[in-house]
Amino acid sequence: MDSRLFILSLLLAAFLMVGAVHAQGVQNVVGSTSLYIFGVTNSSNGTLVGVPALLNLTITNGTGQVFLGSTPLTQTDTQAQAVLSAELACQLLNVNCDNYNFYYYITSSSVEVGGPSAGSAFTMAAMSILSGKPLNKNVAMTGTANPDGSVGIVGDVSQKSEAAANQHIKTFLYPSTDTISSAALSYDEAHGEIPIPVSSEYQAFQYFTGYNITPTVDYNIQTSLYLSLMKQTYLQFDSYQNSLYSSLPSVNDSNSSIQLLINEAMSDMSAQKAEAANGSYYVAASSMITSSSDLLQAKLLESLPSSGQDSFVNTLISQENSTIKGIENNISSNYVSNSSTLILKFIAFDRLMQARNYLNDSIQSLSSGDLQNAIYYYSLAAVKAQTAYFWVSILPKGSSNFSQSQYEALSNYYLYKASSYNDYASLLGVDLPPEVSEMQSYLSSAQSRYYSGNYISSIFASIESISLAQMLIEENSLINISVLSQIGNQSAIATLNTINSAEASGITPFLGISYYYFGNQFYNPSNVSNSDFSEYLLFETEARDFTQLGMLVSNASLIPHTPSLQPIPVSTPVAPLLEEISFIVLGIAIGVVLAGIVFEYRLYLKTRKNKSNESGKKKVIHKKRSRK
Repeated sequence: MDSRLFILSLLLAAFLMVGAVHAQGVQNVVGSTSLYIFGVTNSSNGTLVGVPALLNLTITNGTGQVFLGSTPLTQTDTQAQAVLSAELACQLLNVNCDNYNFYYYITSSSVEVGGPSAGSAFTMAAMSILSGKPLNKNVAMTGTANPDGSVGIVGDVSQKSEAAANQHIKTFLYPSTDTISSAALSYDEAHGEIPIPVSSEYQAFQYFTGYNITPTVDYNIQTSLYLSLMKQTYLQFDSYQNSLYSSLPSVNDSNSSIQLLINEAMSDMSAQKAEAANGSYYVAASSMITSSSDLLQAKLLESLPSSGQDSFVNTLISQENSTIKGIENNISSNYVSNSSTLILKFIAFDRLMQARNYLNDSIQSLSSGDLQNAIYYYSLAAVKAQTAYFWVSILPKGSSNFSQSQYEALSNYYLYKASSYNDYASLLGVDLPPEVSEMQSYLSSAQSRYYSGNYISSIFASIESISLAQMLIEENSLINISVLSQIGNQSAIATLNTINSAEASGITPFLGISYYYFGNQFYNPSNVSNSDFSEYLLFETEARDFTQLGMLVSNASLIPHTPSLQPIPVSTPVAPLLEEISFIVLGIAIGVVLAGIVFEYRLYLKTRKNKSNESGKKKVIHKKRSRK
């Protein structure tokens, strides 16, 4: 890039940053930084060539907003990537994004700036400012920023590495899931650049700053408080389920459909006891939702009157509505004084919302003449309502300092985050239409619940949408089975790190721990071809997201990671023979010139001295003559 354009870009970015900050009110600037990012464009002959752009970032104190401007225009996927990258930088450093505003600005000679491939560079810029560790200007990178902290796959790495070499970059980082052509490697080497594959943002940060912030993961995450409360929840649910089983008119029904429900429930109950014996109380309790619903369906089908069946089910629905209202009033009043357990109250409210939705489904099924489905949805509603009570009945009573206005603000924050993740995941072009549709459906539901004043339920729907989006983003890097284990391990480390951070802050992330263990059922690292890998990734993302929610609702103080100085040695590239000869010749020439200058200077001093001596003699002779 021409030096004049570079300086102009910096001035323009600084002007716009100052304007943006001024528009937001008086804010303290935390820091600013800039680095090169690289894209591709079509050359005149139709081939792709790499092009540089300048990324500037200023961070101020603020409220968690992310702004992106550019010259020229920026595509939507780059805007969404900026939000994700800022969030990820905070997550990796364990700082609260809500305390800052991020002002990104890109200057490029391209017609349009687009694509997510600068996501990791966005993340590096934010991490540099937030950690106070300056970026090495001789390092650049390409790669998407994945929610689990891995560096995601991008396109046209070879062309980007060559563009970096042209900017005199010495170390070019690229995703370990990508490859660089031999021709590009030769080009880079000839220009003194070393391309290095990286798999995580932690690794990239160490190359950029020389500091290692990779956390030490603690796998011992089942605390005594977690185990105690989960066991109590399981025991209550188990007692409820046993009472349903005991109330069956018959465990051997002549109706094959009813008998199938009973048999499946009994099989699940046996597996649940085994899970509980191993201490996996949440896994066992989660399974009880299905088995208890099966038992309740079987009981109702066996108890159906020969006439007036619709009226019978309508009465059940009306009674369950009253039950839900009673449970809601109970848990709304005086439960929860402990910041660690406030999240359980959130879970209970969400379960009640689910119960209401199932009741509505039951009413619709009944009105359309589908009695079987009406009973199915009613049974799910009744069981979900009971789980809501189980989640909070084990808690001590007290006052919560989390107000309705805070519920609303948190719901609004998660809607903003879910919308950004949805935009980004949708634009990646992932070929998983059912998951994309489900992700968008959760977002629509979250918006609807928000405008209805159901803020807690809206938060949960937003998180489900965000988790699905994160799963899709991470799966985008799953180009072949060989990288599946790498992605799985990185996701697990990210989840454990989030849980460890919460526990270090004094929070017990009940749902985070529970989803982590629940997800492990779907992935075996020794069997990387496991077809349930998507389910595993989804539970990992949910574990992280619900852990972070627990931190937010508890108002806990995050404990930032302390970077340690641990430089990564980077080999000096071997210059080509012609370049070496050029340097040798240049060195000799410089030596000759310096020697000539020294020689001429010494000769000048000698001549001046001789002239001075001769002048002195002439003066002496003149004086002697005058005396005569």
